[in-house]
Amino acid sequence: MSADIFILRGSKVATAIVRPVAAIALATACIALAACAQQPVRLEESALSREREITDAMALPPPGGPAVIGVVERVFANAIQQEIVLSTSAKVPGQNTLQIQFFGPVGSSGGDTPLSDTPPSESVVAREMRHALPGIRMVRSPLYVQNSYGPFGYATGRSHSGDLCLYAWQRISGLKSDASLATRGSVQVRLRLCQTGATEDGLLAVMYGYTINSAFAGYTWNPYGTVPAADPRLGVTGQPIHPRGLSGSELITVSAPRDLSAPRPTRRPQPAAAAVVTSAPALPPVPVNAPVVPLPPALSSTQTTPQVPAPPVIEE
Repeated sequence: MSADIFILRGSKVATAIVRPVAAIALATACIALAACAQQPVRLEESALSREREITDAMALPPPGGPAVIGVVERVFANAIQQEIVLSTSAKVPGQNTLQIQFFGPVGSSGGDTPLSDTPPSESVVAREMRHALPGIRMVRSPLYVQNSYGPFGYATGRSHSGDLCLYAWQRISGLKSDASLATRGSVQVRLRLCQTGATEDGLLAVMYGYTINSAFAGYTWNPYGTVPAADPRLGVTGQPIHPRGLSGSELITVSAPRDLSAPRPTRRPQPAAAAVVTSAPALPPVPVNAPVVPLPPALSSTQTTPQVPAPPVIEE
């Protein structure tokens, strides 16, 4: 009897303990479900590359150049890279792109993979051209060229369809002597451009005219170096500055500007030259009292040889 009472009391105690615990667990689950229903679902990205708006491009081609049709951005541990997709009118497989890489303080938004920031060597550029323009023989230019951001290199090649292609590379970085307390950073630029019926000068105009319109925040990031001083001739008396860069005796030989509003004199048409007719000179008139000279007797048509008379007969 005492044992049965003990067991009954134990089951009552267990029931009294389990019920509050189950109620607490049920309430916690309900709160968790309510919180999940209220919070928006966040999609985790498996890659650091994402498409950006066209207006977010960190560099732009020159006015009148290829149109920007897309921007793909990827964030590295030490850099931000953008593939700025340009319009293409060539038959060469692939897409025209202006690639730009900003090396600097990315912050916590960067990934774990760093990006190499070495000056472009011959082997690196050759590998990049084979990847960007497969099957096209690219010839490097031995000429020194320089745009607003400094020197750059380029190579050209023609495809089997006759399209002209350009691959250009540039690294923008200030001098080490101008470095501040923090890193100055750098910018790497690559241009892949193919066009039907283009010329080398026409494709190079894109490399000369592109503009970088972004930067890392902070005055310590400056890959462009020290800003050069202004021309010392500015504002100084006795230092003429001509808009065309002329000086000295070259200013004297410049012709005066022509007034385009004044009407131009019109020339009268010259008459066509008359044909020259050559004729015999006119004879002077014959006087009235001049002697009449008879015409020579006409020769008979049957008399073709002169007649010699016979010798006279001498009588004995």
